[in-house]
Amino acid sequence: MNTSSPLWKKRLVLSALAAILPLSAVADGRHSASSLHGRCDGPPPVGNVAMYPHHEMGRPGMHPGMMPHLPFLHRIELSEAQQDKVFDLMTANLPAERAKAKLARKAMDDLRKLGAADAFDPVKARELAAAHSQAMADLLVMRAETEAKVRALLTAEQRSRIDAAERDGGGRCAPSKRS
Repeated sequence: MNTSSPLWKKRLVLSALAAILPLSAVADGRHSASSLHGRCDGPPPVGNVAMYPHHEMGRPGMHPGMMPHLPFLHRIELSEAQQDKVFDLMTANLPAERAKAKLARKAMDDLRKLGAADAFDPVKARELAAAHSQAMADLLVMRAETEAKVRALLTAEQRSRIDAAERDGGGRCAPSKRS
């Protein structure tokens, strides 16, 4: 093998670049390991990391739909008393939210089975669709109520920082801008 050939050198350089570039993309912070796994790409949490489990969606026991519904909390720093109150508010509704999510999931599964069955019953399909819709509506109302209670705990400055960040659309966790 002729090691002085320019083709051999080009291949060596290209191979080295191919091995190094993915590592540098992860190391520069804009493309963190969490964003490669589909987790929140928002700014890292300040304060108590346990308040922001959506940054750890890959951990055992977390399923789609179980992500905390208050992503704006990672944009501000909470006092310890605020963290405790937010934790209490968010955990108070968890059993009821889980029960509603289970009802919605069961209704959806039953509706899918009904659609795949040999005999389709439109009355039963409407009942299942209504059950699913009601469970989802109840779940959304519970979450909106929790968000309102959490926002009431925040100072005026904290609320204005959240509002400004949501207007600017910072991070993947921000709500989409619709006109």
